[in-house]
Amino acid sequence: MYIRFQGQKQSDSSSSKLGIFQLAFELRDEGDLPNYLHEILVHDIEWLLKHLQSPKVLEKDEHHRAISWFHPQAREPIERARSIAAILNEHGYHIEQIQTADPGLVIYEDEHQVVAKPRRGRARSRGCTR
Repeated sequence: MYIRFQGQKQSDSSSSKLGIFQLAFELRDEGDLPNYLHEILVHDIEWLLKHLQSPKVLEKDEHHRAISWFHPQAREPIERARSIAAILNEHGYHIEQIQTADPGLVIYEDEHQVVAKPRRGRARSRGCTR
């Protein structure tokens, strides 16, 4: 099962909810975290940026609906995302972890993640947890 962390805010460019990266950047930039949490958040964001590819396909207008999912075997990236999710949850962002066997039409894939366009009219996620 592929794993995604998302908040409650709707994306402007798709029908999906904002993912953990957009929300983590928002919280980081607000500047109202205690120093120790800010350091943890920045450390985890920087680790993920260093170790995960930023797929160029997401820059294309035709892929505006695409969203990212972790491969289940991407243990370290998932643990970093869970750390970020805990900080976001603690500060009112209400992050949920969702899972699916079918992320949609895959337009990018590497060892840690897939980027896929959700299939229209089909439930994308199962097993929501918080």
